[in-house]
Amino acid sequence: FNGQPGAIRKMIVIEGMDNSGKSTLAVQMAEYMELIVQESEGPPKSDKEINARVDRYEKMTDRLFVRHPCISNAIYGQVRAEGNPITDGRTMLFYDARPTLIYCDAGQRGLGSHVEKAHDTKKHLKDIEDNYNKLLYLYRQWAAEHAHFVYRIGDDVEQLIATVYFYEQYKKA
Repeated sequence: FNGQPGAIRKMIVIEGMDNSGKSTLAVQMAEYMELIVQESEGPPKSDKEINARVDRYEKMTDRLFVRHPCISNAIYGQVRAEGNPITDGRTMLFYDARPTLIYCDAGQRGLGSHVEKAHDTKKHLKDIEDNYNKLLYLYRQWAAEHAHFVYRIGDDVEQLIATVYFYEQYKKA
């Protein structure tokens, strides 16, 4: 990756439903680990746009992603009429890159204290409200298969960050 044979590429992805603490965790973790935060850019604007976004993310190094389209679109696509437009090959390349995956479990928080982002369309928020339990189940199922770490609001953030930091050091060795 990043054009150099054998180069180490650090990619950490924080995933989870809206209002699960992803952005708050990302800011603290990125500061400690000296990473750049790549915030979610929201639902796909088109099939072409979301696949181009995945391609652009693939070239980014030393990043902490607040959501990655290869994960979130696979989950949210199960409740959206348009489905998941990301090609299987792109998803395979994403997982083959072995990013560190952190799942933020929203529990039954709902969207009550959700901080709306510029990309939060009314349709997106309605999809979440209408399918909250299904999305929570799908995310938990994904996490059981893929996540390296699980975070819930109220967990010891400093302990999680230190653990992820040492895990990243171990991966380099």
